[in-house]
Amino acid sequence: MSSYIFQHVNIFDGDHRDLLKDRTVVVENGKISAIGTADDVAVPEGAERKDCTGMTMLPGLIDCHANIVGLITSEQRFGVTPKTIASSTLRGVSEGKNCIDNGVTTIRVDTAGHHGTYALRDAFDMGSFVGPHMIMPGRAICTTCGHGWNFGNHVADGPWEVRKAVREEIMAGADWVKLMITGGAGTSTERMEDQQMCREEIEAGVDEAHARGRKCFAHLTVSKAIREAVEAGLDSVEHGILMDEDTAYLVAEKGAYLTPTLGVYRRLVERGEKGLVPDYMYKKSLAVVERHARSFRYALRAGIRIVAGTDSGQDWFPLGYSMLRELEIMNEEGMDSFEVLKAATSNAADLLERPLIGRIRAGLNADLLIVDGNPLAEMSDIRNTKFVLKDGEILATGDKRVPD
Repeated sequence: MSSYIFQHVNIFDGDHRDLLKDRTVVVENGKISAIGTADDVAVPEGAERKDCTGMTMLPGLIDCHANIVGLITSEQRFGVTPKTIASSTLRGVSEGKNCIDNGVTTIRVDTAGHHGTYALRDAFDMGSFVGPHMIMPGRAICTTCGHGWNFGNHVADGPWEVRKAVREEIMAGADWVKLMITGGAGTSTERMEDQQMCREEIEAGVDEAHARGRKCFAHLTVSKAIREAVEAGLDSVEHGILMDEDTAYLVAEKGAYLTPTLGVYRRLVERGEKGLVPDYMYKKSLAVVERHARSFRYALRAGIRIVAGTDSGQDWFPLGYSMLRELEIMNEEGMDSFEVLKAATSNAADLLERPLIGRIRAGLNADLLIVDGNPLAEMSDIRNTKFVLKDGEILATGDKRVPD
C-alpha cells in the first residue's frame, strides 16, 4: 500500500471549530499513522510528499441518503426487470466514481428496488471499481401503493407483514432497515401529505429492526407520522419536509437524527422548469421547497442532531456533486459552517456507528478530502478538491464533472 506525507496542511478534525494549523499528516497502510508539527513527525522512508500549503484536510464526506442504483426516469415506467436491474447496477459504477471525485468516501444507501447493490458494494470494497464504502438497507419497505412501490420497494401491509419484510431484508444482508412511512415526490399515486403506514406498522418495523441489531431510518414528510415514528424509537428521520416546530422539539428530545436532503427538491424544481423530470415530481417539489426550509430551521432551533444526505443518484442529480451543493444549502439556510461540516463527517459517523471514519486522528482510517482554501470560512471552498483518499490511497485529484 502507498505511503504519503501531507505537509503544511490545515486540518478540520471533525470535532473542533479551530483548524489545526500547518500540520504534517502521515498515511501508511490505509491509516492515519501520525499527525503533528514538522519537527514532531517522523517521515517514513519512501513516502510520497504532498505540499498542502493553503489547503484544508477534512475527513472523507459521508452521504447518509444516496440512491446509487435508483431507476432513472426512462426506466421507471418499466419497473424492476432484469434489464433495469442490470442497467442501474452498471450505472452505479459511474456514480461511485462521482462520489470519490467529489470527496464522498462513504454512503448510506437510501434504497434500491433490487439487491444488485450488494454486488456493487463488494466491487468497490475489492477495488474492482472506484467508489465509496456503502452501508446497505436492501429494499425499502412500503405499503401497497406506498412511496416507491413502482421502484421495486418491498411491499408489506399490517404489522406482521412488515416484520416479515424486515426479516427478509436482513436475511439478504441489510445493515439498516428503511421504512417508507409517508408520501413523497417520487411516486405519482400519492401526495406528500399522505401517511401510508399506521402506528402499528411503524412500531412493528422499528421494533423488529432493533430486535435484530439493526438501526432503522424512514422516509417522513408530515408531523403526525414523524411523531409516531420517533416515539417508536426510530433512529433517523429522512426529509422532515412538513415538520412543525413542536415535532422538531420532540425529535430532539427522543434523540433521533435528521437527514434533511434540502437540495433534491430544489433540483427537481430546476429540472422541472426545463421539462426534464415528470410534471408530478416538479409540481409537488415546487409546493414544498419553502416549507421544507422552514422545517429545517425548526430543526436547528430545536437542536436536532443533523447529518448530511442528498437523496441523489438519479439521472437528474448525480451523486458527489449533490453533496457539495447540499452542504452549501444547509449553510445558506442558517446552519453554522462548523455544524455543516460535522453533519457530513463526525455526526454521520456517529449515527452510522463507524468510529474509524468521520474524524482525523492517528489510528483512524485514511478516508480523507483535501481542498484548496477553508470551508469553515467559505463553504464553497468544499468544491476545490485537490486530493481524495479512500483506505489510504489517492483515488482522485480534482478533475470532476459538474452537471448541468
